Amino acid sequence: MVLEKMGTKKRYEFHRGEQIEVKLNQDNYFTRINIVGLSDSLIYAGTKRIKLSNIKTIRLSKNSTLNAWGSVIVNAGVLLVLADLFNQTVVQGGSFNISSGVSIASASLVSFGAILKLAGRNKVKVKKWWRLRVVQL
Repeated sequence: MVLEKMGTKKRYEFHRGEQIEVKLNQDNYFTRINIVGLSDSLIYAGTKRIKLSNIKTIRLSKNSTLNAWGSVIVNAGVLLVLADLFNQTVVQGGSFNISSGVSIASASLVSFGAILKLAGRNKVKVKKWWRLRVVQL
């Protein structure tokens, strides 16, 4: 099964045995389903049969590249402050004073990482630009 954006090369593939979260047309919540089988217009999820046309939104996995790099950069910003704390108190034997350079760099890393995490798409509405179809992969 493929979720693709028409006019671009963006696409997400879903295979048998995968677990996905979908919001159906009549629901206001996401339902987690296991893809057991696929036909031209149906997803077989255990005992349920879901028409592709009834799917309103698909939640994508959290393992996107932007989310991963966002987490790494936020952690780097926090570790920078901790490393400076360790350097000033243990290595140099003084008291801890946050220097302006470390605070600016740390705040920049944390904010940039947060922006990357927010920029990562985590759900897609199946409407005019996005379509869901079954293909042989």
